[in-house]
Amino acid sequence: MADQTAEVIIIGGGITGTSAAYQLARRGQRVILLEKRFIAAGGTGRTGGIIRQHYSNETTIRMALHSLKVWRDFDAVVGGDVGWRRTGALVTVDQRDLEGLKANIALQRQVGVQVDFLDAAAVREVAPYLNVEDIGGAAYEPEAGCADGSMAANSFAARARDLGARVLQGVTVTAVTTAHGRITGVETDQGSFSAPVVVNAAGPWGARLAATVGFDVPVEPSRHQISVFHQPAGALPTGHPVILDFVQGFYLRPETGALSLVGSIEASEAANQVDPDGFDEHVDMDFNLDMANRTEHRLPLMGAAQVGKGWAGLYDVSLDWHPIMGRMPGLEGFICVFGWSGSGFKMGPVVGEMIADLATGERRCPIDPHPFRFERFAEGDLVRGQYAYSIIG
Repeated sequence: MADQTAEVIIIGGGITGTSAAYQLARRGQRVILLEKRFIAAGGTGRTGGIIRQHYSNETTIRMALHSLKVWRDFDAVVGGDVGWRRTGALVTVDQRDLEGLKANIALQRQVGVQVDFLDAAAVREVAPYLNVEDIGGAAYEPEAGCADGSMAANSFAARARDLGARVLQGVTVTAVTTAHGRITGVETDQGSFSAPVVVNAAGPWGARLAATVGFDVPVEPSRHQISVFHQPAGALPTGHPVILDFVQGFYLRPETGALSLVGSIEASEAANQVDPDGFDEHVDMDFNLDMANRTEHRLPLMGAAQVGKGWAGLYDVSLDWHPIMGRMPGLEGFICVFGWSGSGFKMGPVVGEMIADLATGERRCPIDPHPFRFERFAEGDLVRGQYAYSIIG
């Protein structure tokens, strides 16, 4: 194998690792990205791909907005096709959560998000096919949309290569190497790689990797299912808004070919813990039935929808549903960035910039990762938002 020395080694070829490789290569860093299978083989390749800014704390709102500006013009900003489609998004709640929703909309507007409050009648004007009888109101983001996880990660990886990064697939990291309290590199099934900085962007495998150098990170891999429904002819307009239904706890997004992708947004998703190296990648029929019932309640015309071939992917769920992102204490040069709890894909563009700052010591990104430091768990300073819904962030 060619020279196995770099300034930064990145472990993981999902959206986080490939975006970081691109940003670091842009800054002239010698980067090696190591992926044990292929680009987007993990959670990124099985994401629902929703790009929204509806978060309930200022830092994550800023991150989502910053990333949206890249997603919607990706080919001009980065280069490549990510399957971006602007659809808009409706975030629906019942009466009990109206005040929280309105406060969150006010916060989003302060940050610069284009978002409006809609009462039930106005929701029907935007989406006349929705049943609004149990909806108290909604946040409407006209700029939201969807993108393709595999296309996005591969586009970032391609641009990183163009800028001089080495992106190696089929290389399994077996150990992180250290000496005198510093990172020295990694051991793999294809030999040793040396670098003073290692970025652990291994997603559902991240906590396991961090444990090999003494860090007990409260992140667990969990299985997340996505049902696919074939829409009845004429039931829904092409490119209809993404629906994030907090009344029933599910989401629905449009897909090409008159398909709908449907999944859960309930906090109970965290309980579906699995071994990331061996889990059922198919959808349970009970889950399909549950999602079909929720979908038909909200979109009655979907009652005649046919079940397609869905899939199950992985979330890496942290104790407070927010990522670990920062330099790990007591081991110089070790950076962990995982634990996104289902929100990592949409944040990919800005997270690459934040990792590049952490790795180089520069401060080019306007968003400080400090709230996501590993030490917050011991300090009791967990990241919390205005909502009681864990998964919304």
